[in-house]
Amino acid sequence: MRSIALATVAALSVLLVACGSSGKKDAPVAQVASGQKVVIKKGVWDAFINYKHWLMPKSYSGPVGNGYFAVTTDGSGWGLTGCPDTYCEVGSLTPQAAINECSTRNGGRDCLVFAHQDKIVVPYEIAQ
Repeated sequence: MRSIALATVAALSVLLVACGSSGKKDAPVAQVASGQKVVIKKGVWDAFINYKHWLMPKSYSGPVGNGYFAVTTDGSGWGLTGCPDTYCEVGSLTPQAAINECSTRNGGRDCLVFAHQDKIVVPYEIAQ
């Protein structure tokens, strides 16, 4: 019975690695302080607009994909995760994946989820 349990654990470990679990530590999730806003730089805002167009083409009335868009706490960097249409594997799309991508793209800086789908989830303003 013990060998079956060990084989099951080994198979599960292989499955998790095959499904994208890299074993890397997750980037920390930043929060917006109460009463504060994230000030989004123009280039990051433009990247968000491109993400929205990918997620929700003009010829459709709603999102055709699924995704998360993350930004650095100072609003100068971004990262995203998503998949078009219904091509996401169950459990493969998480807010943490967008945060990890953002942190990796921006030298390990702290990031937070800015939007899920096309809905912005934090208070923000666009830098002038």
